[in-house]
Amino acid sequence: MSLRTRLMLLSGLWILLIVIFFNWFIYYYILKKTTDNEVRQLWNKAKIILRDTEIHHPANWSSGLLQQYLEPDSLIRIIAPDGAVRAQVSASEELPAHPATYRTQYHTVVQNELGLLILFIQVPIVAKNNVQIGLLELGKGLNVVAAFMELLVAGLTVTTGSVLLFSPLVGFFYTKVLVHPIRQLLETMRTIRSKGNFILLSPQFTTKKDELGELGRTFNEMIMRLQENDRRQKHFVADASHELKTPLTVIESYTSLLRRWGGQDPAIRQEALNAIHSETVRLKGLIDALLRLAEVERHAQTELHPVRIAELIRSTAEQMRQAFGRDIVVRIGSEEIQCSGDEARLKQLLIILLDNAIKYSRKNVFVECDEEERYVVIRVMDQGMGIPSGELPLLFERFYRVDKARSRGTGGSGLGLAIAKQIVELHQGSIRLDSEEGKGTTATVKLPKSSLTAF
Repeated sequence: MSLRTRLMLLSGLWILLIVIFFNWFIYYYILKKTTDNEVRQLWNKAKIILRDTEIHHPANWSSGLLQQYLEPDSLIRIIAPDGAVRAQVSASEELPAHPATYRTQYHTVVQNELGLLILFIQVPIVAKNNVQIGLLELGKGLNVVAAFMELLVAGLTVTTGSVLLFSPLVGFFYTKVLVHPIRQLLETMRTIRSKGNFILLSPQFTTKKDELGELGRTFNEMIMRLQENDRRQKHFVADASHELKTPLTVIESYTSLLRRWGGQDPAIRQEALNAIHSETVRLKGLIDALLRLAEVERHAQTELHPVRIAELIRSTAEQMRQAFGRDIVVRIGSEEIQCSGDEARLKQLLIILLDNAIKYSRKNVFVECDEEERYVVIRVMDQGMGIPSGELPLLFERFYRVDKARSRGTGGSGLGLAIAKQIVELHQGSIRLDSEEGKGTTATVKLPKSSLTAF
């Protein structure tokens, strides 16, 4: 069963239940109000009859005593304590058939007998010594009320039938408006699945100010993100293929050279071995960088802890100083600075930034750490050749190199800053490069402060 059919049936059923409930409520509400009014009139009439002093003396009980109070479609009678009817007048053939029952308290009853809606009240007759000597009973046939209620039932029945007749038509248009955008979304998804193209929903769908419009906007945002990810993936695969193909081509060329000439010429053999070793090392580094990038992307969420960033900067700088034999000047604003992060990834971030600064600068490298209102700020500064301002926005792209600064001679893969950016984004921070040609480059990283003061 389709969604549209289910919605039509469900809406029709709910409308039917609501109509039946309100019809029932209206019927019994009007019936109660009309009968309550008739009851009040009978009680008032009973008070008038009881004001007659003769009715408080059993010797005066007779039909003539009650005749003056008789009205159309009504009954008046006096019931003795033994249950016998001592006096009775009636303007109805049906009411006297109602059994006479003696009671010692006030009583009211509304009931339907033989298709006739009747009302009875009973009032004790008390003598001067406060002793009950009889029971005054008044009855009335509610013919007008019954006729009105029949008319009301007919009207409610017609209303219910009209609702049942038109509710499918209303449900049809209602569900058409509701289901049409969903079908449009479904058709778009099927087209995307069959053709592999990224298709956006039309503005007619996405401009609506309701949940369906929000669904359409979210779908378009998802498609645009998938489209961008697909573009980046294709770009990444093309760049990775190119970067992997170059060293493999060099290795293949020198291997062929060795097979043909290396056995006879020691110089050629040594040159080929050096080239193969160099390209193998670079290929290994490229694969390692790709694996690290994939690992960072795979762990898009990680548990963050307070990290004493000053200690981490000092230890990482000392390791890089020993590995490269270069001076790295560390300046820390406060030894108690803490940021929220993953210590292993933050160390990887520092290694990438320090490695770039050392590779592209012959002078000292500086690392500064300070704090702002909500962030820990880390700056890694070199005094190298700098980067053209037009190239700065592209440096975080995978495999991107500035021709004169990021040459193959440095051994860089063009993935370091891409990995650094992902690590920073993983920590909900930001990274920026500032550079001036001939004066050097500064990498500025902002990381959220830790809200904890203890480990």
